[in-house]
Amino acid sequence: MFTGIDYVLYTHKRQELFIQEMKKSFSLWDNPYIIIDNEDNTTDIYIAKNKMMFDLMDEKGYYTNRDSGEGPFLLIFNSNFASDCNKITLVLPEDIETSKFSRKVFDWAKSIL
Repeated sequence: MFTGIDYVLYTHKRQELFIQEMKKSFSLWDNPYIIIDNEDNTTDIYIAKNKMMFDLMDEKGYYTNRDSGEGPFLLIFNSNFASDCNKITLVLPEDIETSKFSRKVFDWAKSIL
């Protein structure tokens, strides 16, 4: 399975507030397919344009659509990282320096920290 490109971000926001703001502010797709999976010490938030895009990621790993350059991505929220902040690992399908879509997702994620 191919893996995505990881970017580590930090926030003082609680997980509930972060997820609420994330859902409210997301505008790259009209009705994104979001899966929230609570793991042992983290919460995995998968975001795809639709279920088909999510299923392809589940089958093949992170990828981008040849026509649009879009792809699924993941936010891993770790509220057990430190007492004064939470860590968010953003997993993107391509590098933010070469992909306009990945740059948009990165900038959006930074805007809600």
